[in-house]
Amino acid sequence: MAITALSTLSLARQTRTSIATMQAEMQVLQQEVSTGRKHDVAGQVGSRTAGLLDLRNVRQDLAAYKDALQSQASRLTTMQDALGHVRTAATKVRDLALGVSGSGTGAAAATIDEAARDALKTVTSMLNASQSGRFLFAGTRFDQRPVQPADEVSPSGLSPNQAVAQVLAAFGPVTNAADVDALIDGPNGLASLFNDGYDPNGDGVPDAGNFTGTFFQGSTQRVVSRAEADVPITYAVTAGDQPVRDLLMGLHLMSALPNDSVPTDAYKRVAERGWQMVTSAMDRLVETQGILGLEEETVARTGDRLEIQSTLISTQIVRLEEADPYQTSLRLNTLQTQLEATFAITAKVGRLSLVDYM
Repeated sequence: MAITALSTLSLARQTRTSIATMQAEMQVLQQEVSTGRKHDVAGQVGSRTAGLLDLRNVRQDLAAYKDALQSQASRLTTMQDALGHVRTAATKVRDLALGVSGSGTGAAAATIDEAARDALKTVTSMLNASQSGRFLFAGTRFDQRPVQPADEVSPSGLSPNQAVAQVLAAFGPVTNAADVDALIDGPNGLASLFNDGYDPNGDGVPDAGNFTGTFFQGSTQRVVSRAEADVPITYAVTAGDQPVRDLLMGLHLMSALPNDSVPTDAYKRVAERGWQMVTSAMDRLVETQGILGLEEETVARTGDRLEIQSTLISTQIVRLEEADPYQTSLRLNTLQTQLEATFAITAKVGRLSLVDYM
């Protein structure tokens, strides 16, 4: 019967290899204890690796939507605030016009034109609000300032004030209430100017000085973004919408026709028509703010839902990737005991000598 024995050199090498293996495993376990995460996630998760990758991709998508939601919420809030300032500025002019529409005279009548000019400046500033380089009321042309300041020349070659003055000059003197109505509603009147139908030559080609290109440089096509893959968010207002056109028309009317430029009866009608335009515009802007408010609610609800989904997915990822602290500590203690025993045995063997037994 043959007896196979390991040589002293082979035994030493085997011991060193075993010690090195245990030390390497202990380092891995110590890392898992300190980080709380598996050292080799894919190797330890095994067949569930594909599912883990899917979870990570979903969490990344959710994070992108959450970042976008913050930007969308900020834009909607800015738009709401801007429209609130627009209504505040218009309210002062509306109240003055209401008081004057009954008499056509008085201290209020002498200040409406100045109040209308101040309101135009505020409305223009608010509707040119921007965020992160995007003009919020410019529709899909968000790189363009949508509202032309009243006294600045536009690409059409006229400023808004000059375009209004052109209509007034073409109409002639305003002497009574009927003239005021004709100036507004008649052929090539203010209404046609603010609805891109101003065509004094009658050639079917609108002349320079229409609303688009002179008063408005944006687009009336609404911007639509996504709060989530299947949740659209619509910014449901532009500076080219009809309520804004009516508001600007009413303010320009009262700005361009001060009370000392026309007879009292005519000015009563100017104040009355201006009041009607501004009031109608403000009422519809309130409705617009309500629509924006609904979009804000959608953004908020979507954000809450995404937060819950993100938490659930993160919990699943942690469960797959985290190291079991109990098992890790138990294995670490076991290796430590084995390593200590190996060192003790190695030291004892190293002290053995044949001389001691002779």
